[in-house]
Amino acid sequence: GPGAARPPEPSVLPFLVCPLSKRPLRYEAATQELVNEELGIAYPVVDGIPTMLPEAARKVPARPAEQH
Repeated sequence: GPGAARPPEPSVLPFLVCPLSKRPLRYEAATQELVNEELGIAYPVVDGIPTMLPEAARKVPARPAEQH
């Protein structure tokens, strides 16, 4: 319906990279955001359209690098 949460088109997700770090982003369905865990920022996704502007991003807790 109108205003329903829509994720980005799955086929484009592999091509969506952070404009600041040029690294891949992870789609977080719960918050409808594309998350850059390295920089600790998240870009909003509105009606399936990612807003990939640094000024639109919000700060999120950065995750420590994975230890293998």
